[in-house]
Amino acid sequence: MTEMGKINTDRYYRPDEIAELLNVDKSTVYRMIKDVTDPLPAVRIGGNGLYRVHGQELQSWLERHRVIPEEE
Repeated sequence: MTEMGKINTDRYYRPDEIAELLNVDKSTVYRMIKDVTDPLPAVRIGGNGLYRVHGQELQSWLERHRVIPEEE
């Protein structure tokens, strides 16, 4: 479980940093970014294809995917 308070909404995160925050593998973060139906918003930096995710976008995406146990 992530500690939402640790997400700095004023900076961009690398996929490996997001993986560490969420305690998942980096490949999971790439799948989240490339998800066709509801992708984690990301930008590519430069021509080398490096992804970055803005902290505010990450926080919003996580809030939209919050699980409510009563609805499960």
